[in-house]
Amino acid sequence: MKNIKIMKMKKVIYSLIVILILSGSCVVLWLYPGVFGQQTASDRQRIDRAKKERLVRGYYLDDIERARVQGKREVILPPGIGMPHPELSLEELLRQYSLLKVKVIDKETTVSEPGADINTWYKVEIVETLRQQDKIQDQISDKLLLDEAPSRLLPLLPSESLLVVQGGAITVDGITVVRKIPSSQVIYIPKEEYLIIGYLEYGGKLITPASGADGVFHVKNSILKSFGREQHRLVREIKDRYSDNLDYLRSDVQLRLRQEK
Repeated sequence: MKNIKIMKMKKVIYSLIVILILSGSCVVLWLYPGVFGQQTASDRQRIDRAKKERLVRGYYLDDIERARVQGKREVILPPGIGMPHPELSLEELLRQYSLLKVKVIDKETTVSEPGADINTWYKVEIVETLRQQDKIQDQISDKLLLDEAPSRLLPLLPSESLLVVQGGAITVDGITVVRKIPSSQVIYIPKEEYLIIGYLEYGGKLITPASGADGVFHVKNSILKSFGREQHRLVREIKDRYSDNLDYLRSDVQLRLRQEK
């Protein structure tokens, strides 16, 4: 009889211990959700920022230390090699690319392995699709894009997409490491609008300009300002044929679409 009472008492004590352990785990989980995989947005951003700083510090350590010794606050790195683009007319470009008016919503800089490549990503809203390419790559490869894109810019609404350019700036230990952006690419400004002749990929979630900077125009009150070279075929055509006016260009594109039907 005595042994039975002892056994019952042990079960009660064991049950209390289990309850206390579970209660303590719940408290820890509530206080530190990131430890158990339930990361908040701020947790993810903090982890991303630490990873970027670690990669830049490790790869550009000599440059950073040299700047510190010289009393400088910046390390300026040369731009990457821009991809060459064929000079095509607007008519040729519109056969295979989209013509999009976008507004920049936000931006984020990333650092990728193994060479600590610095890129700047822009989230944009597609305000107007003047013309859409015949076929947009399906969403099977979406995950590849989402793995590379900064989590802070995700998820994307159906009307939103991403732009990415080579270069950007990351501050590490008080020293800003700047990878200059190639002249063939564009530095976009948040809240500003742009006209882009580009290719939609990843189910429309990524825009790749077809002619680099020569195919991107800043839009201000329907006036188009090119980022490209004055002698470029497309830049000259937009100026000579449409007087750098978005309304004239839009009307001509709409006429083309009606004639194609």
